Amino acid sequence: MQFNIDQDSGDIIAGWIVPNNPNATPSVKAIVNGEEVAVISANVNRSDIKELGLHSTGLVGFHLDEDNLPGITTAVDLQIVDQETGVLVHRRSAAPFLIEQRVMFFNLCVVPQIRMRNDPASLFALSYANSERINYETLYSILRNHHAQSVFVMGRTNHNRISEALSSSGYKRLALLREPLVELAERLILIKQISRSTKRSMLESLVFGVENLFSFVETANLEEEASLRDAFAQMRPQQIRAVADPFLSALVCDAGDEPEERHVSLALDRLAEFDAIGIEERMDAFNICVEEVIGRNIFAAYEPYQLPGTIELAERLRNIDKVAEYLEYDTVFYREVRGVIDREFAH
Repeated sequence: MQFNIDQDSGDIIAGWIVPNNPNATPSVKAIVNGEEVAVISANVNRSDIKELGLHSTGLVGFHLDEDNLPGITTAVDLQIVDQETGVLVHRRSAAPFLIEQRVMFFNLCVVPQIRMRNDPASLFALSYANSERINYETLYSILRNHHAQSVFVMGRTNHNRISEALSSSGYKRLALLREPLVELAERLILIKQISRSTKRSMLESLVFGVENLFSFVETANLEEEASLRDAFAQMRPQQIRAVADPFLSALVCDAGDEPEERHVSLALDRLAEFDAIGIEERMDAFNICVEEVIGRNIFAAYEPYQLPGTIELAERLRNIDKVAEYLEYDTVFYREVRGVIDREFAH
């Protein structure tokens, strides 16, 4: 799905949405003051969109006014949501939002950090979590939405794919890392819990991108080092890709590239371009940096949390040679980043 808002003059909102199926006619939900008040199908034929080859008929345009959306002019809080995907494409509020900036937060942890998502969401007009689950065309539309001045996007999206959109749209870039062994341990524990859940099909989206590890955790005993050692020694190539140096993969590798030693220095150079970076073990330092950049400590209420058993599993993983091999470059990268932060905030 792709979209664009062309106009919001108060009494008129105009734009277009190209659905995932280029033959379908899109619809939007209008939510006023938290209540869904209308579902409106595309009502403008956009020949320009058809000529670009994005849609078969061009019936993708929207013209919303008092006729088809009564109260549009006086609504205190108005949200326009794509009916098919549930993606918020536009929001207007009579009350000014506390942060009028565009922020991309690279949170490279797989386990959802609900507090880190929910608290900032209340401070921005548009907020999007788990960006890695949003298809590229939709994410690009979100990042290039020129009508949106208050935007918060969070996730593990590959930086190379969106770097141009971030730069051209003036996004502040934040990144938070954690000790690689702890991150791997928590990934495995979460996947193990999901594999045992009666709601597995609903929960699998939480670990988008590492689904190949389900078969791994179903055969490995996470409580026994010997079992883990055997399981890592027998990992299939796609499983290795799911655990190998995820930080470097997200920050500097192109899709399909395997992390190499040279990527460590590239990742350090990349982070040097960011507006604020931090590690979970030093949230105090990260919060200081974020407040300096944004003018508000948007993560003030967050306290680092690990799933039960994470630290113990991380210690077992620390003794396994294959784990050290698969996390070799992330470990070096993390150590360098932590060293810089510890020196900068030694006081």
